[in-house]
Amino acid sequence: MKNIDKGEIVIPIVFIVLSISLFVKTYGFEFTTHHQAPPTLWPRSIIVLLVLACGLLIGKFILEDRKKGAGLTEKTESETQWGMVLKGILVLFLYMFLMSYIGYIISTLAFTLAAMLMLGNRNKVHLILTPLLTTALVFIIFTHAMYVPLPKGISVFRTFSQFFH
Repeated sequence: MKNIDKGEIVIPIVFIVLSISLFVKTYGFEFTTHHQAPPTLWPRSIIVLLVLACGLLIGKFILEDRKKGAGLTEKTESETQWGMVLKGILVLFLYMFLMSYIGYIISTLAFTLAAMLMLGNRNKVHLILTPLLTTALVFIIFTHAMYVPLPKGISVFRTFSQFFH
């Protein structure tokens, strides 16, 4: 595994660990209604798919490394763009932390906008429509289709979120 960039293996492993911790957290979900599908079905399904995808990605990297052989040189630190990866992880953790304080709607709008800017999107129409549509779509799916309550935040943010519920 000399030729594998360490970031190619570390990032999927981090996502697997985070996914397992999120899967465990789904056992703490409260059931507010009794429908055919429990509210844990969707998040657990996505988490399982994410773990499988990360596992396949790790397997792909290992197989590619074996096919390349020992004649290739290792990638340099600059090729992995560690700064961008660390910024992305920081924004993700900030999003998860702030969601309970400022609510799902505001935190998701801000997270989506920040992620798009970090990825280099400067199209003003995209920067406005994508966060709005993504937030609205996920909000509708979770609250109206799966009956999963999303964080409303505290104080003024809670009042703002309740406007949409």
